[in-house]
Amino acid sequence: MFYEPHMLESIKRVEATRSERLGQQFSRLTADEKAALLKGYHPDYKAGTMRELAVGPNAGDRVPHELADLLEGRGRIDPDAMDLGHADYDVDILVIGGGGAGTSAAMLAHQRGATVLLTTKLRLGDANTMMAQGGIQAADKPNDSPAIHFLDVMGGKALSGDWGYVEAEVKAVCDEAHKHGARVKVIFENDYLTKGGAGLGRSTVFRSFRSFRLNCMILGPART
Repeated sequence: MFYEPHMLESIKRVEATRSERLGQQFSRLTADEKAALLKGYHPDYKAGTMRELAVGPNAGDRVPHELADLLEGRGRIDPDAMDLGHADYDVDILVIGGGGAGTSAAMLAHQRGATVLLTTKLRLGDANTMMAQGGIQAADKPNDSPAIHFLDVMGGKALSGDWGYVEAEVKAVCDEAHKHGARVKVIFENDYLTKGGAGLGRSTVFRSFRSFRLNCMILGPART
């Protein structure tokens, strides 16, 4: 893989300190430390990282400079080079996306007599369908509980959610996680990463290759 010179320098710095960092322990940040970290590095908090968008339906919205440069810049396609009076492809249906849903739709339309053009940014089958698995947020670890899960959910919604519904849900998913414990794979085991909080710190996924098998069943006929 090709790396730019500045990337190679960064890799060298990482390699030089790897042995030291392997045994390093990190304590929880205080509220003030978190605020300082956000203001120093996060584009939503750091001064000078955003500007108002000058064009389009979102004009006036503050967005990162990189996004503004993209939306305000000239298109990569030269309109003078496009001959709209001549179509390269004339089809009944255009399907965008070559995953399980897109491929199935294209095959079904073709079987029913439509001419179909299927477009995909990668190879046929290189899609999220191949990696899809069932996952839930559940308090299934010793240092977690439905009560902490409840507070995380309600806190994330500024206490504006349906209290009764959230209470019922966090209890139900906890029961399900323990009921199917033998089939559940915990993503993170480290205690520091599993003390409440949303995201992967509380996520569990069921070991399932159904999406992979389903995609293989779809792609076989699609390629022929």
